[in-house]
Amino acid sequence: MTTLPWEPLGDDREVTDQLRLGEIEMYVATTGGLAGVIPEVQMTNLPFLFTDRHAAWTLFEDEDYFNFVQEWWLESSNGRIRLLGAAENSVRNLYSTRGPIRVPGDLAEYDITMRVPPVPMYVDLFEGLGAPSIESVPAAERYTALQTGMIDATEGGLASAWEAGLMEVQDYVTLTGHMFDHHYYIINNEFYESLSPELQQIIEEGIRIATWAQSITAMRESERALDLMRDEGVTVHEPTGDEIAQWQEIGIEVGERILAEDVPQDYMDRTLAAAQRVHDELDMDDVQSRIDEITALMETLEEPY
Repeated sequence: MTTLPWEPLGDDREVTDQLRLGEIEMYVATTGGLAGVIPEVQMTNLPFLFTDRHAAWTLFEDEDYFNFVQEWWLESSNGRIRLLGAAENSVRNLYSTRGPIRVPGDLAEYDITMRVPPVPMYVDLFEGLGAPSIESVPAAERYTALQTGMIDATEGGLASAWEAGLMEVQDYVTLTGHMFDHHYYIINNEFYESLSPELQQIIEEGIRIATWAQSITAMRESERALDLMRDEGVTVHEPTGDEIAQWQEIGIEVGERILAEDVPQDYMDRTLAAAQRVHDELDMDDVQSRIDEITALMETLEEPY
């Protein structure tokens, strides 16, 4: 097996299709790459589905839910795409030039023109939250659009906002955590089934390690970015319980309405139940133990040869 970065092979959707057709064996896909084949993947982008990133990490370790999703994806892809695991891509928050934005009503109070990706879920979410104007400025143009006042706010992961330099032209962060993005580890099912049980087990255990390693890395990059923002004098607002409830009430209703167009009710119900279950059963001592275990392993792998 040869390992390649995805860029030479095409965009995310094209590479996902190559896996589906058996032209490549394994891939780490985004929601966008998979949604054209398996629309139900969008369900875990439901706004405010997760109130704790660690619950999102463990959603696909819930055996009943994982088996349900794995079988559904296989059926939806005509038996070609097998889910192996999922990891954190990012937790999305709100950034603005005016503020601080504490509750949804502040979007109108500060007359915010909001930049979101050109995706119906994002547009409808921030329209529902009360943003007076929405613009789908290309990602590469966000800095200039903020600098010139064409837009007043953006949303996305902490690390990506920092690395893109957007906090040079935005003074406020609101830790809404309004959406969680997964990366999905998938394998061509025909290839998988051609392997011996021993090799299948090795791959599955490797994926369990890789997903935790990716999630831990994403969390630490987010924490580092937030520290750097604070060091640079950015105002960081962490909503109170009452404030976040206002974001959740609107966001969940909008999200469920939009997702109902693509996601069957059974899939939606099973996902909501599993998300509630992993939140209720989340054992932070166990999570920390796993973080320590994987971190120690990562440190050995990072040592020079």
